[in-house]
Amino acid sequence: MLSNKVYLVQVNVTYSDYIAYLPYAAGCIAAYAWNDTEIKENFELADILYMRLTVEESLKKIKDPAVVGFSCYIWNTEYNLLLAKMIKEKYPDCIIVFGGHNVPDDTSLLEKHDFIDVLMHSEGEEPFTMLLKALKNNASFSSIPDISYRGTDSIVTTEKKRIYDITNYPSPYAAGLFDRMLEEYPSIGFHATLETNRGCPYSCAFCDWCFTKKIRLFPMERIKSDIEWISEHKIPYCYCADANFGIEKRDIETANYVLEMKNKNGYPQVFKPCYAKNSDDTVFEIGKILNHSGIDKGVTLAYQSLDPHTLENIGRKNLTLEHYSDLTAKYAEEKIPTYTELILGLPGETYETFCEGLCRLLENGQHNSMTVYTCQVYCNSPIASKDFVEKYGIRWERQPLHGIHYPANFNGVQEYYDVVVETKDMTKEKWVKANMFSVCLQSFHHLGLLRCFALYARHELGMSYYDFYNSLLDYIFSDKSKYIYKLFEEIRWKTENTEVSDWCYQKDIFSKVGWYFEEGIFLDLIYNREKFWPDIEDFIKSLGIDDEIYDELLIYQKKILRLPNTDTVEIESKYDFYSYFENIYDDRYSPLEKKAVKLKIKLEKQIDNWSDYAREIIWFGKRRSATLCTNSRETVEISYI
Repeated sequence: MLSNKVYLVQVNVTYSDYIAYLPYAAGCIAAYAWNDTEIKENFELADILYMRLTVEESLKKIKDPAVVGFSCYIWNTEYNLLLAKMIKEKYPDCIIVFGGHNVPDDTSLLEKHDFIDVLMHSEGEEPFTMLLKALKNNASFSSIPDISYRGTDSIVTTEKKRIYDITNYPSPYAAGLFDRMLEEYPSIGFHATLETNRGCPYSCAFCDWCFTKKIRLFPMERIKSDIEWISEHKIPYCYCADANFGIEKRDIETANYVLEMKNKNGYPQVFKPCYAKNSDDTVFEIGKILNHSGIDKGVTLAYQSLDPHTLENIGRKNLTLEHYSDLTAKYAEEKIPTYTELILGLPGETYETFCEGLCRLLENGQHNSMTVYTCQVYCNSPIASKDFVEKYGIRWERQPLHGIHYPANFNGVQEYYDVVVETKDMTKEKWVKANMFSVCLQSFHHLGLLRCFALYARHELGMSYYDFYNSLLDYIFSDKSKYIYKLFEEIRWKTENTEVSDWCYQKDIFSKVGWYFEEGIFLDLIYNREKFWPDIEDFIKSLGIDDEIYDELLIYQKKILRLPNTDTVEIESKYDFYSYFENIYDDRYSPLEKKAVKLKIKLEKQIDNWSDYAREIIWFGKRRSATLCTNSRETVEISYI
């Protein structure tokens, strides 16, 4: 071995002038390996590459490497492959190691790419350290668990271990691995990752999050030390990478410590966990701690599907809808926003079951926020297996990765991911239509463009949410001369042409970043409201609302939509719409009263331009209904006249 230099590569989602994640996975590998005396004495950690420079710029940073280890996920795999190939061409004796979730649990990457030498199929701290020791001692790799490598005559896969004792794993924060990065890029708003445990007890077919079902805990001493580092180094955003935060009672202690550090140092400003799948009192308590202090946006109530057949297919058990309804009311009483996650494209789901599922959640009180994901296919998830694909008729397409909430700049290397577009239960055509239904419902209901009309039609006219939004979608596509048609048709075309389109909405007035389709629809229509309201008039008049109520409701609906350059909103009406809708949200319906009312709404913060509006109200605020002036953070004064 001519060199002792080791490089690790964990390239960010995209290069940005103002945001980057600290390379936590690579940091964990380095912290463990260089905590070992033999490694420390024989190998130099030359660098950790994490900014998405051009591949040529990254190559120049690597000099005489003995080993280069790559952390792979969907946002950097193509970049890693190209950089690794160039390294191998320049330094043919360098050992190229690929690990991470985008490394298949077979030998296909080695068979396809002759410049890769070793694959790591599980958590990498111990196998990577063993690899370095084997190189130093000129020993065989055969005793290293959870890897595949090029043997003398064939590719070798070693025994599976998978479960590692993480109790004494050192932290990359405490090891000082990120300190230099903060100094090197002082203008970057770094984001941090926190782990309190590893493992997930569930077996969802669409997921590859964890390598083990057994939950293994990091010591609380390490967790608190990491939180202190994040706070003291003024990291504004901390992502908690636990698969089920709140699954352990001690997670309440973690949340309280995050708050303690925030109160002491002002950071982190946001702590974003992925909550435990079956929400219980622990998650509720954590939600109160984080939300009441403004550190978190809301609590996830994850469903993925409401169709029993689909849930059986994917190995998923959900909350009952009755329990869900109780939870939404419980969180609403504490003014804690909730949002619900669903996945489109799961085996067994039809257009009708998917859309009806969305509407059943509305029926059970989820008017605040939903997040609908397309079903992505990860190489190590059960849904990607040959048997699963054949059984459920799954077909996916390769979709270019796009920039949602960041300016897309891949520096010459486009990344991709696979998305399910068809199953034996849902054709591609129906899948496209289901996407459009989801976008329509989220734009007009959760973001609020027509939420008042949908609620009124449901409770006073007996019109189901399913019929309301299906009729609205048909109406939108019925007249090609209207602005709203052209807007939705552009989104429909992008959805249908998945493999060549950028799956996001972007207009410079809302900044250079991309937006989810439903966010883009809302932003476009609220900005072009002088076109939107005439376009939609025939639809809302067709609902058959009494003329006087219709006129008053239209004024109310328009007035409560948040606009820039506004700090106070005043509304006078012959009807007490505010109390009427608040009662619906709180699951205590009471008929609309004809009562002269004056509302004065003092907004928490005035937004002065459309770019700030998009960021503050849509990106940061949509999960608490910030698009509506009547959300819980605004001061509402009501008087009867």
